[in-house]
Amino acid sequence: MGDLSSMTPVASGLSIVTKRHVIAPGLVTLRFHNPHIARSTKEGQFVNVLPKAGFLDPMLRRPFSVYWTEGDEAEIIVQAHGRGTGILAETREGELLDVLGPLGRPWMIDSEDYMTAVLLIGGVGVASMPMLTRALERMEIPIQTFYGARTKSLFALDHLQNLHLATDDGSEGYYGSNVMLLRSFLEKGSLESPKIFACGPTGMMRAAQSLAAEFGIPCEVSLETEMACGIGICQGCPVLNEESVFQATGRRYRLVCTDGPSFKSEEIVI
Repeated sequence: MGDLSSMTPVASGLSIVTKRHVIAPGLVTLRFHNPHIARSTKEGQFVNVLPKAGFLDPMLRRPFSVYWTEGDEAEIIVQAHGRGTGILAETREGELLDVLGPLGRPWMIDSEDYMTAVLLIGGVGVASMPMLTRALERMEIPIQTFYGARTKSLFALDHLQNLHLATDDGSEGYYGSNVMLLRSFLEKGSLESPKIFACGPTGMMRAAQSLAAEFGIPCEVSLETEMACGIGICQGCPVLNEESVFQATGRRYRLVCTDGPSFKSEEIVI
C-alpha cells in the first residue's frame, strides 16, 4: 500500500448535485457542492461515488477522476456503460451523491525535466485533463493536447488548450488514432523536450508506453480500473510492477487507488 500519511485528507459525505450537463447520449458531467473535495483535490486525484445515495443496490462505489473544481463545487464526467454508471448518469440536479475523496496521488508534473507537456487523451480519459491543464498553465509549461474519440459528438473540450483532434470515423480532425497523430509530430521533431501524460483505453496507453520507449521520452499513464474501497483495503485494483521495479523494491504489485492512479509508464505492465 502507498504511504497514506503523505496523502490529502479524505472525507465522505452527501453532496447535492447543482448542475447536470449532457455532452452526448449517455455522457454527462455532474457538478456537486462539496467544499472539502473542491478545495483539496489536486490534478489527477479521484473520488469514489455510490451510484445512488441511500440505496443498497448497486452497493459498490465507482471511481471518477475529478474533472473540474470551482469555489465549493467539484465536477465529474460520467459515461453510462453499465448498470451503476447508467444510474449515476441519470442523476438530476437537486439529488444527492455519496462521495468519498479526494483519493489517490496527483499527476507528477514536477518529476521530470521536460519543456512541453503532451496530453494524450482517449475517450473519457479526458476526465483528469482539465485539472492537469490548469496546473500546467500555472507553471507556464507549454501544452499540446492530442485527443481521440470514436466520433466528434463524444469530445468534451472544456478547459483544454492547443487541441489536435482525432476520430475513429473521420468525423473530426485526423482520421485515425491520436497515438498515430502524436507519432507524426514526434517524427517531425516539432515538440520540444516532451513528456506524455496519457489517460484512456488500455490499448491506447499500451501504445503510448511503446511510443515513449521508442522515442526515449518520459511518459506517465493514469490507469482506469474498477475498485471498491478506493483506499487500499480491498486490494482489488493491483497493477503489475515491471521486473526491474520488483527487483529493486520487492513489490510485485502496486495498487491503483493508493500508489496511483498515475504511474511512470516504464515502471508497470499495462
